[in-house]
Amino acid sequence: MRRLFLKAMAAGAGIILVSSVGVRGTILYQDITDNTGQVMNFPNGDQIGEQIWLGTGTTPMYLTNFSFQYYSPFTNYSGPVQADVILYQNNGAPFNGYSTPGSAFFVSGWFNLQNPWSVSGTNSATVVFQLSDLQAGAIGLAPNFILPSNFTFSVTFRGLQGADSVGLPIFNPPSVGFNAGDYWYDVSGNWELLTNSIGPIAFGAEFLGTPIPEPSVICLGAMGLVALTAMARRRRG
Repeated sequence: MRRLFLKAMAAGAGIILVSSVGVRGTILYQDITDNTGQVMNFPNGDQIGEQIWLGTGTTPMYLTNFSFQYYSPFTNYSGPVQADVILYQNNGAPFNGYSTPGSAFFVSGWFNLQNPWSVSGTNSATVVFQLSDLQAGAIGLAPNFILPSNFTFSVTFRGLQGADSVGLPIFNPPSVGFNAGDYWYDVSGNWELLTNSIGPIAFGAEFLGTPIPEPSVICLGAMGLVALTAMARRRRG
C-alpha cells in the first residue's frame, strides 16, 4: 500500500477558517470519539475521500457546520502547507458497482494549514467550517441545498517539503451515522474505491445541520409576517 500509518497523539483545539461565530445545527454525522491511534498520511496532491451516511433517516437536512481533524508528527512544516476540501454527491460513473464522487456542492479552495502544535500544543488539531465559511468557498454551499443521505468529503494537501508529513487520524466507529470503512482515491481524475489491511478507514469528522421546515410552518411564518406588517401599517396610519 502507498499509505503509511503513524501513532496519533491527543486531539487539539479548533481552527476557525473565517469566523468564530455562526449557526450551530444538530449532529448529522459524528466520528470524533473513538481514536484508533492510527493516521493515514497524505502525499502531496493526493485527493482522498470518505463516503458517509447521515444518521438522520429520511429527514431532509441543511448543512450548517463541518469539521475534520488532521495530524502532523512534527512541530513545524518546512514550508507553507495548504489544504483543499471538497464535498461531493455520489452521482458519478460507477466503480465496481458503486457510484463515485461526482457533482461537488462545496469546494473550499486552497487555504493555509497551520501546524497542529501552533494551534493546540499537540500533534492533532481540527479545521472548522462555519456556515459563513461554507457559503464563501471557491464553490460555495447554496443557501437551500438539501444534503443527500450519503455523500463524500475529500481532502487534498500540497506544499509538503522534505520530511514534512500531514494526515488524517482514524476514528471508528462513528457515534452518529455510518461509514463503510473504505475510501475513495482519485487516480488521475478517476476514482477508485480502496481498503487497507490495517482495518477500517474512517476520518475524524463531524457534520451538523438543521431540518428543512415543513411547508405549513413556512406558510404560517409568512402569514405571521404579513399580519405584523399590516399591524405596523395600521399603527402608522
